[in-house]
Amino acid sequence: MDVVSRVRVASCRAVEDVEPIRLREIITNQIEGDAPAFGLATIVVSEEVGRTSEEPAIVDNKAAGVQLIYEGLRLTQDLVRGNRWKHNEQKLNTDMDLLAADVMVAKGFHLLSHTKAAHKAVETIRTFGITETKWSDKNDTTSVQHMSLERDIFELAIIAGFVSPDLEMPSEFDTKQLLNFDISKKSKGYILELIRAIQKEEEDFLLVTSSEK
Repeated sequence: MDVVSRVRVASCRAVEDVEPIRLREIITNQIEGDAPAFGLATIVVSEEVGRTSEEPAIVDNKAAGVQLIYEGLRLTQDLVRGNRWKHNEQKLNTDMDLLAADVMVAKGFHLLSHTKAAHKAVETIRTFGITETKWSDKNDTTSVQHMSLERDIFELAIIAGFVSPDLEMPSEFDTKQLLNFDISKKSKGYILELIRAIQKEEEDFLLVTSSEK
């Protein structure tokens, strides 16, 4: 099974108990949409960079946790910035999508809650709420970066992948080193695309996990 399939299978497994079926279908369609690049990055960091001793199933669950949190927050962002509540004929679908987004974030956090990435997951969700509030507040002139969510989720992916019972995150981690490992061309392409997108906002994307961050 390739890395993309591993992330999708673990993600779908995490939401298989969601009811009603219509709600689960919305979530499944979200999971099976774009390639799960952040979950993929988690696996690559874990198995190629950190050389973890964790079982593949544990790594897959962490990857699914990262990807589900991203899918939920991204869907929430689309709903908020698209102002879909202004259209009465879309209200039911919008409510269902919002519920699906909440479920994905909750399920994703549950998968990470007992890992060393739990704190970063909480921080990512909190930062997202603050960022979207600033975007929605017409009286706030603060510039909101377009890729801030993607940067935070990429950092979460790296931390979730690297930290394990036998490994701690280094104080600095150059994301570009991910491209120096002997990984598949397909996986490398996904990660390179993420780094390029984030670097449109920041010239030097270096993950810093020290207390001075």
